[in-house]
Amino acid sequence: MKPRFRFAADAALEPKRVRLTPDPIDTYDDRQGFDPLFIDPAMAVPLPRLAATVARDVATHTWRGRKTHVLDYTHFSVAVSKSRRLPIYSACNIDGAQAIDVPRTNIWKYDPRIDQKYQILKEVYGDQKAGFFSRGHMTRRQDPNWGGKKTARQADADTFHATNAAPQVQGFNGGLWNEVEDYVLANTQRDRMRISVFTGPVFRADDPVVHGIKIPRQFWKIVAFVHDESGALAAIAYLCSQARAVADLEPTFVFGEFQDQQRPIGAIQALTGLTFGDLAQRDVLAGADIEFAVALKDVRDIMLV
Repeated sequence: MKPRFRFAADAALEPKRVRLTPDPIDTYDDRQGFDPLFIDPAMAVPLPRLAATVARDVATHTWRGRKTHVLDYTHFSVAVSKSRRLPIYSACNIDGAQAIDVPRTNIWKYDPRIDQKYQILKEVYGDQKAGFFSRGHMTRRQDPNWGGKKTARQADADTFHATNAAPQVQGFNGGLWNEVEDYVLANTQRDRMRISVFTGPVFRADDPVVHGIKIPRQFWKIVAFVHDESGALAAIAYLCSQARAVADLEPTFVFGEFQDQQRPIGAIQALTGLTFGDLAQRDVLAGADIEFAVALKDVRDIMLV
């Protein structure tokens, strides 16, 4: 797998692009969500397990008669933090052989399956010149858009839920975050690959508060794929920072230095309270100390072996 993958923030959206009335809850009955066996039935890549502190903070709902924290959409699933009102993670299956280009919908909405008080649709989003943020897709818009045209259109629309967004400075999506996502998707489509991608914010106690919302300074991504040479399941992990971009937006905040890095999955686990099971041993940086980091200036710095 050669470098090419998109961590993107959406452009600021006008009010007409936000729907405050959610769809009927029964319209979600057909959502299958993230498939752990998607890459290969012999290579399970399950959703991350939640540490006890994270599990106490996750929003839950009842689906098919059981209580769950997993919100299933078309080809991806999300878990939401009650205290931060943002996704804890978003997990997506991408099929490069069936990718379909879908026109952008841009209609953001609430998910009716969890309380709206755990979702941010308006408060901190708006014109960056006025000190607001863009809605940054966690599972990005293009990634789940595969299969038949109807399915791909539904997948695209599903990515525009408040549960799949986090505040990002618009300039953040023009740097490595954007390049890494382009890198992932382009490789997948070129090689007609199946991959699974996990994305989310890092929640820190000292994250800055803007318009009453704590703004994550860092975002992470883990990509699981079958290695070209070995034929074995492999994984790579990234940690990208918008700290400098937030400081440029609001100069009164000083966050210190945060670099864009490739990190061991163990480091992501330590930062998030999520556990990715055997995937940590499949990491190309498996065995490295969790403090180990490869500074990334562009995608050519990514270590794949």
